Amino acid sequence: MIQYSPTSLQQVIDWRIKRFPVYRILDNVAWLNNFFDTGEIQLSTFSKFRSYKDEMQGDKYEGQAAIIFDGDDKNMHAITYEAGINAFIMSTTVNLNDQVIDDFKGTCAIKINHPTLFALELSKKLPFVTSGLEGLCDYVEHRSKFLEKQLRTDNLLKTIEELSKYKMDHLMNELTQGMELFAKHKKYSHQEEYRFIWFSNVPTNSTIKVQCPEAIEYCEKILF
Repeated sequence: MIQYSPTSLQQVIDWRIKRFPVYRILDNVAWLNNFFDTGEIQLSTFSKFRSYKDEMQGDKYEGQAAIIFDGDDKNMHAITYEAGINAFIMSTTVNLNDQVIDDFKGTCAIKINHPTLFALELSKKLPFVTSGLEGLCDYVEHRSKFLEKQLRTDNLLKTIEELSKYKMDHLMNELTQGMELFAKHKKYSHQEEYRFIWFSNVPTNSTIKVQCPEAIEYCEKILF
């Protein structure tokens, strides 16, 4: 089960976290200069990831997953679903190895020294964004999750069947804790992806460019 930090980290003592930088690989120095000149940066979506023809740059199964559980009828049920239909995504890596640079035809990168503060600044520029996540991707053999025994009931199946698609996606996220948002096949493990996810109140289907000069201070230029 994925564990997330609480929404508020206010405590009775001063507590700090030693952060590591992440890297946004770019294939054109012009995009690098645009960011450091004006704060312009492009974010993507799961639907866009699934449309990429290059297998290493895109994944046709991004955001898709299944839950599997036994019903009271002793039969096994599998329900496939799509998550992140209302999410903006930005992929980075924690390791600038030669293979991942080649995967994305990289010529340069944005080194993000404080990922959380960077992401929070971008959230202010995105339409209808109310929450977000960040973290390392999990590299797995499959995108299925077996529910715990207490959840394997026909009542769950009936509930899912009665929900609208939008509400069902939210229920799936509650049951899986967003497992599918960070799931990648093991063949991508060399990319060591660190993913940013911003959730909007409206569906997202295409890439978006925003200008966020406030995020520049958390970054450095890298030329390969």
